Amino acid sequence: MKYLYLSLLFLCLFSCAEDHVQNKTLDKPLSEVKKSQTVEEMIVRHIEGSLTIPATEKYTYKIYSEELNGDDSLDYIVTVNRLDFALNKAIEKGNTAQRAAMGYIGKYNFIFYMDGTSKKITQSIPVPSSPHGKLEVSFENIKTESYKDIIVDFRIRNSKFRRYFSVVDKIPMQTFETLIFDGLGTKESIGYHIEYGPGSYSLSKDILVYKAVIEAVKIKSPNDVYGINPNIYSIKKLERLWFFNDYKNKYFTQK
Repeated sequence: MKYLYLSLLFLCLFSCAEDHVQNKTLDKPLSEVKKSQTVEEMIVRHIEGSLTIPATEKYTYKIYSEELNGDDSLDYIVTVNRLDFALNKAIEKGNTAQRAAMGYIGKYNFIFYMDGTSKKITQSIPVPSSPHGKLEVSFENIKTESYKDIIVDFRIRNSKFRRYFSVVDKIPMQTFETLIFDGLGTKESIGYHIEYGPGSYSLSKDILVYKAVIEAVKIKSPNDVYGINPNIYSIKKLERLWFFNDYKNKYFTQK
């Protein structure tokens, strides 16, 4: 439980408060490009301008494509990781040991959204987390069957959280967040299994969070936790059911 408390504390605090470009990945072929500039070139230019990234900084990005707003065009989600910036910032401030102990938690992971029709890109959406763990993105039909919602997994030390977004007026809006596991590599580890069911009060699916156990793993090095995705086994005990409120555009639960 102490691990969960610390992870939630760090998340609250930071939520409030590579060669030039590496790891370039396209999940689907890019189409609909401008004659003078490819979509990827537009994205990179926007990333560096929005985050004020100098030419000397190494960072990574990954491009995902999916139908996200119901206009029959392919949209894009871009994740950006600034691990080197986080490490260098700690060195400059002389608090490397302290920051390392906290997993360098801060605003060093970001997502951007590009509308497939207009090619307009949002400003950066920070996902405060440990930069040693890159964001993991997936898509699911949750709010509607007409298009997908965005699911972003992120790490805080030996914990993993999942954040949900739905595109509204060409901007990803957060609708829900939940813990996936905590205490990885310790005897106090806990896990949760996520399922989706018919909506209780709207056409949007309910999110069902079940208690689970996670696979026991050995951590040889502190940074190993960021690359491990243990198997999670549901024990079929419902922890909480979350339903969607159309008016608030968020998920709620009954006490």
